[in-house]
Amino acid sequence: MRPSEIRTRWLVLRPVAMSDMTRVVTLVGNFEVAKMLGVVPHPYSETDAKKWIEQTFSFVEGGERAFAIDDGSGLIGSISLGTPGRTASLGYWLGEPYWGNGYMGEAVKAVLEWFFSTTDEEFVVSGALDENTGSQRILEKAGFGQNEPRLLHIPSRGVELPASRVLLTRNEFEARRQVA
Repeated sequence: MRPSEIRTRWLVLRPVAMSDMTRVVTLVGNFEVAKMLGVVPHPYSETDAKKWIEQTFSFVEGGERAFAIDDGSGLIGSISLGTPGRTASLGYWLGEPYWGNGYMGEAVKAVLEWFFSTTDEEFVVSGALDENTGSQRILEKAGFGQNEPRLLHIPSRGVELPASRVLLTRNEFEARRQVA
């Protein structure tokens, strides 16, 4: 299940569209973005973007639960909960020009709210490279815990790097929401 869009104070989280392809290639194709991601090659091509966009379409059975993060100027990043029927796995990226504005924290909060209010799944996992302190802070603020160290293959660099896998349960999410 996925909504047509989620609105937050500053963002619209909407389905990714083919019209986003140029921005996807430009933003995630930036090595500073790609070097932190476990599924993105570098260089990142239009073919890569087209394949990813096609698997996110809401009408595709079992397609990725991915949203374009749109600040009103168009796609500035993406946030995903993976494929239904598998362990929900929160992943995201934001174009470098948009870092440091609080957009990803806002998007993560909104997507988790949607996820736990529209599914009966009991937990979601995520993770970040140890060197990606910004992403680690976002996950910590969202309530993720139970850190499991691991190595993560980074296609853009062709190496495995130290990372953490973290978990957020429905109960932890609900408890944090009641406090806030």
